[in-house]
Amino acid sequence: MRLRIVHRKIDNGEIEQKFVNVSPFFFKAANTAYCKLLISNQEVEVKKGRPAIIKIKEITLPPKTAISPLSILRHGLGLIFDVYGDKIYRVEEEKKIKAVAFLPIEDGKVEIDDLLGVIKVYLMNVATEGNVSAITPPDVKISVKRMEANLVYRKGGQMCRERKTVEDYWYKRWNIAEVYPVISEEEKEVRKGKVEIIRIKNFEIPENTIPVPKAGMIHALGSVLDIMHYGRPKMIEERKWITHAIFLPLFDGKIEKGDLIGVLNVYYVSAGERVIRLLQNLLKETEVNQVFWRSGKIERKRISFIPLSFRRSNIGRIIPVIADEDAEIKDGEAKIVKIVDLELPASTIVQQLTSFNHAGGSIVDITSLSPPRRVEEDRVYTSAVFLSSKSEKIQKGDLIGAVAVYNVSVLLEPEILVSKYRNMLTSR
Repeated sequence: MRLRIVHRKIDNGEIEQKFVNVSPFFFKAANTAYCKLLISNQEVEVKKGRPAIIKIKEITLPPKTAISPLSILRHGLGLIFDVYGDKIYRVEEEKKIKAVAFLPIEDGKVEIDDLLGVIKVYLMNVATEGNVSAITPPDVKISVKRMEANLVYRKGGQMCRERKTVEDYWYKRWNIAEVYPVISEEEKEVRKGKVEIIRIKNFEIPENTIPVPKAGMIHALGSVLDIMHYGRPKMIEERKWITHAIFLPLFDGKIEKGDLIGVLNVYYVSAGERVIRLLQNLLKETEVNQVFWRSGKIERKRISFIPLSFRRSNIGRIIPVIADEDAEIKDGEAKIVKIVDLELPASTIVQQLTSFNHAGGSIVDITSLSPPRRVEEDRVYTSAVFLSSKSEKIQKGDLIGAVAVYNVSVLLEPEILVSKYRNMLTSR
């Protein structure tokens, strides 16, 4: 398919555009991934809910890489939702990351050397559909750097800035995950585009795991962009007690206590931890309010949320997200933009990739504004949740993002185990 790429240069703000022929392609990812730290290289005053482009200390990534943000808030003032380089890079190209898109959750000042966030760097080889069987994982090494940075976090009502020696790191991907519900613990009126911190039903994320918010706008009013806890940021190998979610409303309305506002896929990066936590999480069947669109109206339905476990394939597809309408985007606006249908077969999951941005901003979620479907069912996504960092026009046929689509298989052996021993385990 032919599409328009519209890119804003970080150094001078000029907009470049070109037309290219693009089609979905397949990849095979390595079992090793890297985490690179995003360190601010400028001072910026930020305002709650107003996305800011912040220059960082440049990161160079080798060819055969793709990027996605690491969840759990890393800076007390806000979160990273995209990264920027000199252009829109192909997977096969070397990449230079020069700036980030930062969404503030409160007013404040970002300082030089602040740790703004972390990106996960996946190593992958790509091929066309006819050559999928020949794909092998790449043999790529990424440098791991140690540096000085400011950890910025809120504790006891105060914003703390702590100077620390920090380091990039790597981890093994086991491709096994469990699903956690994100449930509102309060009632809150929300307004379109006004980012909110929602108090949620507390839960623990085990050590040696990486959470990823599930795509698909789980709640009819908007999307969970990230999760958080107050206090000093924790490392992957530490347990995290999650207390709040960062929610971006796309419609005015009211979130009620007990609403399912998001879902996390929590991936294990240590096989042993899954064995330790398996029964504890699978026994937690929870009653929630499922809030969704049907025929242009919002419905609320009480359901039982039953956690599941799944295995993700190393082989997947990267699909461009293409605007299917013209749209005027205002600076800082959150808007639903129609896209060329993303048709996903049963037993697949989708994850947004960063750096495939538009001059006007980035996609932060996808949706169909229709009743939810299970991972075991076919799905079609018809719209993207677009968060603007600059006023700009989107034209039909513009590239506005990209997603990775993985095949998954629901693991049945945990359900069989729990079903066999549930009475004995719950009676203790």
